[in-house]
Amino acid sequence: MTDLARGFTDAARGLEFLRKHSSLWKWIVAPAVITLVLVIAAILGVASLTTPVVAWLTAHLPSWLEGIASWILTIVVFLGLGLAALLLFVSVAGMIAGPFNELLSEAVEERLTGRPGPPFSFGAFMHGAVLGTMHALRRLLTTLFGVVLLFVLGFIPVVGTFAAIIVGGWYASRGAAYDAYDAVLSRRELAYKDKLTFLDRYRGRSLGLGVAVAGMLLVPGLNLVALGIGAVGATLAIHDLEAATRSTSST
Repeated sequence: MTDLARGFTDAARGLEFLRKHSSLWKWIVAPAVITLVLVIAAILGVASLTTPVVAWLTAHLPSWLEGIASWILTIVVFLGLGLAALLLFVSVAGMIAGPFNELLSEAVEERLTGRPGPPFSFGAFMHGAVLGTMHALRRLLTTLFGVVLLFVLGFIPVVGTFAAIIVGGWYASRGAAYDAYDAVLSRRELAYKDKLTFLDRYRGRSLGLGVAVAGMLLVPGLNLVALGIGAVGATLAIHDLEAATRSTSST
């Protein structure tokens, strides 16, 4: 629980760091605009799909059940589509914000260490974008499995709905944690498997940050900058962890 709380604190530290270093917000503007478009698309998608899906489901029920089941199915389908949209939103938004978050993370480390990073290179930017996209696509496959699982759980009366919320929340938080820490781990040129190993090694702290970021993604306005805040928080966390490792090694 202590590590989970630290993860929450990392998110708050990320926001505070951005407040003190306002010039860093420039790396958040572009993905924030794209995130806004994705949020609007997700809302419109859920709203437009709920009615036809409910109509299709009720059409397969006995006529005497249609009226009773319609409103229940509307709630279940809306929750299921909403959770599925959240999972896909986290994956796609993270994929798009990734290259910008790497530059943001690099700028944060410059201020932490006092050592200037390498000059901006469009080639390096595109290389990071391509590599990050490949890793994100692998993670998207896991997300799609989660989406299918949510739909299956959603149709189990009462218990299934609560289970879907818990499972969906875990998937979203894990995905947000990956996106936040990926801003640093990609610059360390870690393989996809090694990134997952890192998240597992620091499961409590990384998941705490992921829960905080996933929560921010549900708040209008704040969701536009949540991944950037998470990237700064993850950078601060890894800076602490690496400093602790060096201190242990020197004693």
